Order: sequence, then C-alpha cells, then structure tokens
Amino acid sequence: MREPVISERFSREISEHLVLNYIALVDHPLILGIFGPPGEGKTFQLRTLLTRSGVEIVSINAADLESDRAGLPGKLVVEHYVTAAHRIAAGFPAAIVVDDIDTTLGEWSKNTGTVNHQQVLAQLMHLADHPESIERIGTVRRVPVFVTGNDPAKVYSPLRRPGRMAIMQWSPDEQERSAVISAIFSESASEEKMEDLTRLYAHRPIAFFTQLASMVKRQVATNVIARSAADLGSVVRDSQRYNRYIQTALATSTVSTDSLIDELARKLDASFDAAGLTYLTDIAH
Repeated sequence: MREPVISERFSREISEHLVLNYIALVDHPLILGIFGPPGEGKTFQLRTLLTRSGVEIVSINAADLESDRAGLPGKLVVEHYVTAAHRIAAGFPAAIVVDDIDTTLGEWSKNTGTVNHQQVLAQLMHLADHPESIERIGTVRRVPVFVTGNDPAKVYSPLRRPGRMAIMQWSPDEQERSAVISAIFSESASEEKMEDLTRLYAHRPIAFFTQLASMVKRQVATNVIARSAADLGSVVRDSQRYNRYIQTALATSTVSTDSLIDELARKLDASFDAAGLTYLTDIAH
C-alpha cells in the first residue's frame, strides 16, 4: 500500500516549528495554528508527519476541555505540557496537538464558552509567554504546540497575537491536490480517470476523495466482506489474514474500476449536496 502523500510545503512548516522550539529560539512562537477549510488534510497530515518523524503526540481533545470540576481542564493542559516536557528532557521528541480549537474554544455569536474554557485559554497564553517555567514545578523543556481549526478569527484574539501563535493558512494548491488524489487512487484508477476526478470535483475537499476510494474498495470486495461478516469471531482473532483476503480481492478484481468510480463519485457528490456539506470549501466569517 502506497504511503500517504504529505505536502512539502506543509512538511516544511511543521519541521521548522519543531526544530525552533526544541532549540528554544526565543523569538519563535510556542504555538503553530493550522487553519483552513474542513476536510483538506490538516490534522491527517500533521499527525502522519509527527508520527513519521518519531515525535510522540500528546493530544488534548474536546473531552479534556470539559469537566464538572471548575479548573480541572486548565490543570490538565499543564499536566500534558509537563508530561511532554519530561519526554523531551529524556531525549524523546514530543509535541502537544489540540484539534479543532475554534470549535471547542472559539468565540461564536451564541457564545457557549465556560469558565473552564476561559481557564484553558489563560493556561495556553501563560505557556506561550513562559514556555520553560511552570509554577510550582520549575524549569522545564519547551514543548512545540500545534492547534488545528477552520477559522482563526474565532480563536480568542489575545491567544493568537504575534509572539504567542504563528498562523498557517492551509488549503492545498492544484498540484498538491493532484498528488494526493493520485496517491489515493494509485491502485484502483487510471491516470486519465484521476485527472478527470481532480477536474470534475475540484469543489470538493480531499476528504471527498478519501471517502470515494473507500466506497470503491467496499464495492469491489463486497463478496469477500459478506463472507467475512458470517464469522466475525474469526475476523477479530485473525484480522491480518482477512485483510489479505480483501487486498487480494481488490488486486484480482475484473470490475472496471474507472466506470465504478464515475458512478460512485456522482452518488457521493449528490449525498454531499443533500447533506448540506457544500460548506466544506468555505470558511464562514
């Protein structure tokens, strides 16, 4: 199976942020905010690249930012930061990743912010201002922080000011989109078909093509999947063997995948419209 394609432009930004924080360059912000339309591979590329680089990911998710106990989420942010700092001090690269920060901590017209959210924002700002000094703990190693989201304007403005957060606007250009789509369909579509897909569905995010590829695989291997479903116990106990069955079915299929892709792409495009997912290519301000 072909390795996922990571944009060189995206990779360069992430690598620079890691290195400049690890060497504690004073003028470089602690936080890199990666923003852009949903479904264009921000989180996927970030996590894939960090994993490939041997960086231990310490995640802060939406569940971490909610609690019945006031102040607990803020303390948890500091605990995660200290954990990552200790890993770095021990010689193991680590980084903090906060997904969908504008959704969980953003400022909206019908503000749902809580005291806990305010304390989390305060902790993040304090860490950005004093990345190597933690109250009641002392000196720690500096930890690169990455946050992802759709609209940077929704993020609390003092947090995203220069010096605390660097903003990276991400939307793949035509060449980058083409490379990703080619990788997604490298084993199931002709070069001509991949060019057609890129042109016909230019208004759709990368996630559209990932979902389409999954639909094609399910359709081609439907008989094998049905047989496997009859004995789920065996599938659970020997998942690798059943995975090979699926891969073999895909490799030996006589189904015309180009025509199948056309059919499924039209259905998926219509389902996106029906579900109101046209917003995927636009950021509401």
